[in-house]
Amino acid sequence: MTSQIVRALAVAACTLALASPVLAQADGQNSQRIASGQWALDGSVGFAVPVGDFGSTLNTGLDVMGAVEYRPAATGGIYFRAEVGHSGFGYSTTSEFISLGNPSPGSVSAWRFAANGLYDFETHTPLQVYALAGLGLYHLTNTFDLCGTAPFTSCSQSTNGIGFNLGAGLRYPINPIQLFFELRYQLALSAPFGVGNAPYFPFQFGVRYLLPR
Repeated sequence: MTSQIVRALAVAACTLALASPVLAQADGQNSQRIASGQWALDGSVGFAVPVGDFGSTLNTGLDVMGAVEYRPAATGGIYFRAEVGHSGFGYSTTSEFISLGNPSPGSVSAWRFAANGLYDFETHTPLQVYALAGLGLYHLTNTFDLCGTAPFTSCSQSTNGIGFNLGAGLRYPINPIQLFFELRYQLALSAPFGVGNAPYFPFQFGVRYLLPR
């Protein structure tokens, strides 16, 4: 899985490098931060890399997220995000399953419902750097397309539990929106079929819109 993370980081770096000439054309005066009492909407799509025992037989999967942000007046530079996200992973194909006429042995679905705290660092440039961390509820479903002994049947198991996430991101304004790239570590503290936990890294490319006050 280490090689998957390295490849994912390389893709993210290349994407940011290719996007930089376009971003440089944006008006620096539009580098507005979320203000006290203001709301924002986020949406992202990307990919997630499962790691540890959880990811030993899983492939990199698709990750999507929708969120709402709010900055209370009483919390200074810290503001908050409530998000719903989903990552889907497929199992690695093996010759055994191909010989049985099934190209994929199963899949894992991971839903998250999280509350995060965010903080923007001062960069004195339109580019915003921020960190975030939070807690959430995770719903994981592990489905095997071929289960048990012949004749094979499909079987699945789901778990619900708490978990946490932490990460960092880059955000750049292109009026009237802000583009962002975010890398996080997600850890669900329970997982189906006896796996103790479910760690994975979502790489997210998204859009943020600050609602007028």
